[in-house]
Amino acid sequence: MRNPWLIALSITIILVSSMVVPARANELNDFMSKQTEIEKAQDNAKSQIKDLQFTEEQKKRNLKELASQISVAKIAMSQKDTAYLEAKTSVEAAEKELLAKQKDLENRQEALRKRVRGIYEEGNFSYLDMLFQAENLSEFITKFEYFEMLIQNDQKLLESIKAEKEKVLQKTEELKEKRDIAEKTRQEAIAAKGVLESKKQEEQNSLAEVTQAQNELFTQINKLENDSKALEQKIRQLQAGSTGGVVGSISYWPLSDYHTISSPYGWRIHPITKTKRLHTGADIPAPSGTPIYSVGAGTVIYSGWYGAYGNTVIVDHGQGISSMYPHQSKITAPNGQNVKAGDLVGYVGSTGWSTGPHLHLEVRVNGNPTDPLAYFP
Repeated sequence: MRNPWLIALSITIILVSSMVVPARANELNDFMSKQTEIEKAQDNAKSQIKDLQFTEEQKKRNLKELASQISVAKIAMSQKDTAYLEAKTSVEAAEKELLAKQKDLENRQEALRKRVRGIYEEGNFSYLDMLFQAENLSEFITKFEYFEMLIQNDQKLLESIKAEKEKVLQKTEELKEKRDIAEKTRQEAIAAKGVLESKKQEEQNSLAEVTQAQNELFTQINKLENDSKALEQKIRQLQAGSTGGVVGSISYWPLSDYHTISSPYGWRIHPITKTKRLHTGADIPAPSGTPIYSVGAGTVIYSGWYGAYGNTVIVDHGQGISSMYPHQSKITAPNGQNVKAGDLVGYVGSTGWSTGPHLHLEVRVNGNPTDPLAYFP
């Protein structure tokens, strides 16, 4: 007959175990749920950052284009300044020439007036004097013709100067018109450059606002990450207390036809936050829908959405070792399922915080991330 105390002790152990396991599972699920809420907030921040980064890039492109336009406008303005100065110089030279012609004309007119006055003032007496002073008629006619010719030449010269003055005047007016047009286009160039400078300043102010908004989101993300890490530590403790029925090793490559590593384990500049972060796994790019296989035998301790990781499967291999397969497009391994090395656990996708379809393979020892590639030859 069996010892009744032994039977009672066995029953007690079974009852306590049946109570502890569900309690631990419920606690794990509660923390996973909190973790998911935090990661959803991170996803929302990530989406806003993507929008802001798109806006930032657009603003930078606009600023680059405006800088190019301003450079062209400066060249055009410089050319128009030069044209205006040349036109102004030409007008000033023409005005000086016009003044010189006017002075020459006035001098010629005054000399002619004096000569005419000297010849005609005394009327016939001048002619009589010229007649009596001449030795003969021929000399008188010669002197008379000379004076007449002199007057005619002076009149022709006067008309010539007047014509030249008119030409210079016309030229001056034309140059003034060109100068005024040059000044108008110069002012238009200055105004156009001013508009571009104003737009540039607006874009710079807008870019500063976008940058500030991004910084605020980065601060929010950092806080969320700190909260997430605190919860992750608790999850690790709960996972460490999990008693998986399967103990396996890691040796099976998860993507049979894809071996390229786009981002290895270690510190890197995060592709979205653009800040230095520890990359806790190795990224293996592959087309969406590519089968993902378990790297070793173990028990699925988590299967579902895991915040920034998206659709995720975590396999406990025993002895504190676990592997993680995030960003899946579709999960095939349910929670609690025992898997063998090479069993299908899901398909490659880009869910969660991802910039493209790939497998982010993680291996953790006692909850701490380690280089997964170290397990493969």
